[in-house]
Amino acid sequence: MIVCSILLDARASGAGLPRRLAALRPLRQRRDLRLELLLADDTGDQRLIRMASRHEVRLVTTEGTPLGDRLNTAVAHSQGQVLLFPAPGPLISPGWLVDTLADIERHAQDAVVLTALRPNRLMLLWQRLRHQPLADTLCVSRAWFERIGGCDPSLDTEALPDLIARLHACQARVTAVEA
Repeated sequence: MIVCSILLDARASGAGLPRRLAALRPLRQRRDLRLELLLADDTGDQRLIRMASRHEVRLVTTEGTPLGDRLNTAVAHSQGQVLLFPAPGPLISPGWLVDTLADIERHAQDAVVLTALRPNRLMLLWQRLRHQPLADTLCVSRAWFERIGGCDPSLDTEALPDLIARLHACQARVTAVEA
């Protein structure tokens, strides 16, 4: 099985970071998955050092730049042939990850997007008013991530949706799966 790097951002995760790390515990405990967990941090919060140690997360110090640049820095410190950018909402099932990694390893897929259940119109309006894009989990091969130049370093909340759009535009084999 190939190595998968799970990449999180401390600033984007905010107060939900402990819950996100706890939600990833079942994935990290699987023996059939080779995972590394990286946390991009531009906050300088000393509590993150203890949290990273407790959850076996590698802390990557970044500049106070937009999210796209912070994620690119974290990817540069990762070793995985597959990169996983988990969304804050839906939990990632171990079975989905095993299947996705196998598809990417066999070159059957270049990227897989685990979409959240689409909200109703009121929720869409609320997200637009708060300038929050729909959150999707992205699992992409490192080769394709590097081929398209990674995340746009000038983008913040739109960095991952833009990456997905560029993967589509470059004819990558991207499959969308509903959570």
